[in-house]
Amino acid sequence: MYRLLWMGACALALLTGSASDLRAASYGNFVGNTVTFVDVADVNGLYGSPIVSGDSLDFNPNTFETDCADSGSCPPTPTEAADQLTLQVDADAGYFIERIQLTEAGDTTLTSFVDAFAVTTVVGDVFVDVLEIDGNPANNINGNALMVFTSDGDFRSDEDGYGTHIWEGELLVNIDQMIADAGETGKATLVSLSIANTLTALGEAGASARIQKKDIDGLAITVIPEPGTALLMGLGLVGLAGCGRRTMH
Repeated sequence: MYRLLWMGACALALLTGSASDLRAASYGNFVGNTVTFVDVADVNGLYGSPIVSGDSLDFNPNTFETDCADSGSCPPTPTEAADQLTLQVDADAGYFIERIQLTEAGDTTLTSFVDAFAVTTVVGDVFVDVLEIDGNPANNINGNALMVFTSDGDFRSDEDGYGTHIWEGELLVNIDQMIADAGETGKATLVSLSIANTLTALGEAGASARIQKKDIDGLAITVIPEPGTALLMGLGLVGLAGCGRRTMH
């Protein structure tokens, strides 16, 4: 019965929850080895400014969390922390975007002195849109998927026990397959991403629940590029020329 109340309360929180001190943030562009992350921004400023390493964009948030003990309305209403990150991935000349790997991590703590019920959840909703194929505008090549989390992103004191639990999430987006499934041919050169994360926490009287995205490995967006055909042919010709010179000597 309490689980049904939790689900209903979560739905209410998702519809009505807000935080007046949250502010949208625009972090700008970040240049990787073979791609550029363009117009990186979020709605509530919880992800924080990222750092770029190779073709990976890493976010290390330190305020993306929610704690039932911080709210006078919990219970019966869960507390919530939610944010939406948006960006575009632009491939350098001679490269294509083959796949994008999303990973994130955090922890949750459930406590109680009277064996009261506590629960937290994490959700990652990802939207992908292929904007260009081979440098030309593309239309209606998009997809939506949920990240896969430890324990399905749901932690309950009556199932997982009290204490601190580490959670991780991941999603591999196959851009080549998206293009093929849309009946198109070619390789992606510009892709947009939207990542919506929602953390919720609820505890009965006598219990507390807290969940956060960690300040390390909070979210990593790693692009797996593919060299262009022209570049590969050029490298092959250089290799053949080198072999010819070695044979003559």
